[in-house]
Amino acid sequence: MLSSSVRRGSDAAGFITGLFLAALPTALAFVVVGSVLRAPLPELARQVLAGLAALVFVLREFNVLKFPLLQNARLVPQFVAMTPFWGSVQFGAEMGTGMRTYSPTGLPHIMALCLLLLGSWSDALLAGTGFALGRALMLLTFLLARDKAAADKAFDFALPELKPLFVLASVPLVFVLVVLR
Repeated sequence: MLSSSVRRGSDAAGFITGLFLAALPTALAFVVVGSVLRAPLPELARQVLAGLAALVFVLREFNVLKFPLLQNARLVPQFVAMTPFWGSVQFGAEMGTGMRTYSPTGLPHIMALCLLLLGSWSDALLAGTGFALGRALMLLTFLLARDKAAADKAFDFALPELKPLFVLASVPLVFVLVVLR
C-alpha cells in the first residue's frame, strides 16, 4: 500500500491536497472531452453505451469477465520521502488523476465513461470529489490504524469481500447518471 513516508502528518496532508488538486480538473476534463465526443450521438445512444460499459465493468468486478484495467501500477516513488510536503502533493496529484498507480477496481472507469458520455459540470465536481475522497479514505484508515502492517494485511484479505459491496453501492449512482437524465 502506501509507504510510511506518506503516512506522516504533513505528508498525508500534502497527499490529500494533491488528490483534490488533480481529481477535480481531471473529472472536468472528461466533461470537456466528452462534449466533443457526444455532439454527434443522440442521448439515447449515449445512455445505452454508458449502460453497457457499466455492465461490462460490473461483470468484471464479479469475475464474470476478466480483462486488465488501464492503469500504471507503480509503487510510491522515492521523491515523496526526499521532498516531504511537495513530494507528497505531487504524488497525490498523480494519484488524483487516476493514471499513476494500481487500482484494485474498475469502478472509477465506469464513472469516467459516464462523465465522457453523459456528464455535466456538477457531475464532474461530484465525481472528482468522490474519487479524491475515496483515495484519501484509504490513507486516513491507515493513519488511524495502530498496527500498519495489520491494516495492510486486513485490506488485502477484505478487498475481495468488500468489492461486491462497493459495486452495489455504485449501482444507484450509475442509474441516476445513465437513466434519470
